[in-house]
Amino acid sequence: MSVAQYAYLNTRVSLYAGQLLGMDRLDALIDRAYDEVRPDAAQPTGSIQYAGDLDQSNVTLLLKELAVLIRPLSGAPRELLGYWAHRFELGNLKTIIRGKMAGQPQAAIEEQLQDMGAFTSLPIAGLLQSDTPAELLRRLEQTPYAEIARQARHLLEQGEALFALDAALDRRYFAGLARRGAAIEGSAGQLLRTIVGSIVDRVNLVWLLRYRYAYNLPPAQAYYLLIPASHRLLPQQLQQLAQCANFEEAIASLPPPFDRILADARNTTEVTLKLERETWRYANHALRHSSFNAARAFACMVLRERDLRRLRAIVRGRNMHMEPAMIRTALGLVNGHGKCAAPDDETCHARSPHLNPLPQAGEEANESLREFHVKNGPEAH
Repeated sequence: MSVAQYAYLNTRVSLYAGQLLGMDRLDALIDRAYDEVRPDAAQPTGSIQYAGDLDQSNVTLLLKELAVLIRPLSGAPRELLGYWAHRFELGNLKTIIRGKMAGQPQAAIEEQLQDMGAFTSLPIAGLLQSDTPAELLRRLEQTPYAEIARQARHLLEQGEALFALDAALDRRYFAGLARRGAAIEGSAGQLLRTIVGSIVDRVNLVWLLRYRYAYNLPPAQAYYLLIPASHRLLPQQLQQLAQCANFEEAIASLPPPFDRILADARNTTEVTLKLERETWRYANHALRHSSFNAARAFACMVLRERDLRRLRAIVRGRNMHMEPAMIRTALGLVNGHGKCAAPDDETCHARSPHLNPLPQAGEEANESLREFHVKNGPEAH
């Protein structure tokens, strides 16, 4: 990049980084009544603009900012950031495949799709017009998703269930993300590999725990469904964890530093929240201790997505009439005893009014938390 392009990227990243939500701001949003949250979030300085469907608004904002950050980039860095956006489009592909397998009308499927704007690479119209899932995947082989499509079509021909198709799509996507992160050299490449590697480790561990102890898959099958890439959590370690008899034994058998990070994790949701904070910690490090590189841009997008997801969850939590303490616990901001969770970017502020222990809510409150996690729980990626 030229000096002017470096300066442009650094200025834009710094601008977006300055809009990241601190804990004080999150506290204020959580403690407001539901009807007060939306107007604030809609302000130009509010880091998010809600317009109708929250998920679409999140994606629209992220892609708009990504388009700005990607403008001065070229080569492998541009490829990585553009590929990162593909996971939202991967959601569209899954929606179309599910709709076709369920025999849904084309219009009904189309209503569920996210608008990817300039980042659209799927031939949506052609895919929607496909008569069968097999035809849809054949059309997909003429797109950047060709590798994913070939494996998915093979699974479909073997009579595999939708679960296997979903897993194959996700696995291929994350393998591609790891490969693109590894292609970037220099100090920026090292920072990017750390951030992307933490994502791969999190996804692999969460998937392994879910496949083994929620879906009761045998060890070999659970391991096979993982991403064929690793960072600190090595393949042989994942194979050993897959042999554990239950969730508790797997957590107790984790290698360093995961044994420390996840020592008190009680379920896959808590595992995800804790490992997400590790990714956010690395992203914050890249923002604060590097400059003029693609790692800062990628880190900024990771943290902006974190904030948008938190805001979306706060709005939905208030809409479900959840208590502020319960929202904080569900977001992983505090644990079940009201203590501040390990921060991902800053020290825990003295927020005594908000750190009351979560009340011994009955089954109704516990059910609210479970429902909240189903709708707003941490994404697998």
